[in-house]
Amino acid sequence: MTAFVKKDFNFDGLFLTYGVDRKFVARFKHRGPVTKAKFLKELIANHSVQSYFAELDAGKAPIAILRDANKDWFYNLLGK
Repeated sequence: MTAFVKKDFNFDGLFLTYGVDRKFVARFKHRGPVTKAKFLKELIANHSVQSYFAELDAGKAPIAILRDANKDWFYNLLGK
């Protein structure tokens, strides 16, 4: 499994993309407890490129992918 490389991310306005083909990773439209920095830290630490994009391609939402993989991280962000 290939690990994410921080320098390969691109943030253009609202959209976070990855790689030279700028594959969609997530959108940050609203303010809230899950910031781009917190999202990236969790994504890089606990997900591989293949597993994340497989779930994303299956129709799962970006935050749901991270939440389902690490519920403690998610609920700590929400303060619950």
